[in-house]
Amino acid sequence: MNAQDIHYSQFYQSPMSLNPALTGHMPAKFRANIMYRDQWPQVPTGGTTYRTFMAGFDANLLRTKDQYNSLGLGIYFMNDESGGGKLNATEVILSAAYHLDLQKNMKYYISAGLQAGLMNKRLDVVNITFADEIDDQGMETIQTMEPLGANPSILMPDFRFGLTFAAFPSHKTRYKIGVGLFHLLQPSETFIGIPNKLPLRIAAHADARFGSRRFGIEPRAFFQTQAKAMELVPGILFDIQIVEKASLYLGGEIRLDGSVDGGIATDAGIAVVGLRIMDWDVGVSYDFNISPLDNATNGQGGLELSLLKIFRRAYKVEPILPAIRYN
Repeated sequence: MNAQDIHYSQFYQSPMSLNPALTGHMPAKFRANIMYRDQWPQVPTGGTTYRTFMAGFDANLLRTKDQYNSLGLGIYFMNDESGGGKLNATEVILSAAYHLDLQKNMKYYISAGLQAGLMNKRLDVVNITFADEIDDQGMETIQTMEPLGANPSILMPDFRFGLTFAAFPSHKTRYKIGVGLFHLLQPSETFIGIPNKLPLRIAAHADARFGSRRFGIEPRAFFQTQAKAMELVPGILFDIQIVEKASLYLGGEIRLDGSVDGGIATDAGIAVVGLRIMDWDVGVSYDFNISPLDNATNGQGGLELSLLKIFRRAYKVEPILPAIRYN
């Protein structure tokens, strides 16, 4: 209950929510992306169990023929519904990052990013049944005595920081590693007035690409921990060119969940397939639940859709802070 941040299976398709330092980290001037996730719809909650929508837009600025470093600016919006929509979370986050070319040869970059924004959580108490509303015969009484008010809502400021190192030693090899810190000030999060801080979340990620334009191997991994909860998602994609400027990628991941006290257990197997056509990237993933929760989900998990589009500069300067996902 102390780790309620959202997560994605296609974490690499949502760069700003993955790491603030990835803002503007792309081979283009602008980028727009959309994520949609519907998890465990089979679990009876009177509505969707977990449904998440995210949209972001960022820009890569200052990069010219004589200026190797660049500035990334962006904004993204997230809305998440939990428990049949009874708990609703919304975020609006502004993001900025600076990308330093270490050798002024467009091969090695260190990036630092900072985010600031607002988070809102709302509880739909009208459609929630509390324990004190049920009498000894199992019948609902008229009104709960929980001190929640008619429409409880929390508005919290939030700050985040991230670092990445990216290397492009050759046209066949690229890799990137990074770490992000979320909820730096640990804002107060409570509906009933009892002191409760939103725990700091630490996220680390790494990905690479090896191969040519015709065939590429892309290993990747994501780790995060919040309070005593931990999550590790290793995976690999295979990128296969099907026609000029278009490729099909497919692969999979394993999600491992755990805690500091209870060890690590396998949560889900994830299948991923997608299509890259020029400056478009469309991805689909599906989580197959293999944890003890499969009794409620019948082994089914979550469907996730991603759409990413980059907009290149009017004049050609290559490369413009290359990104791992593009050839």
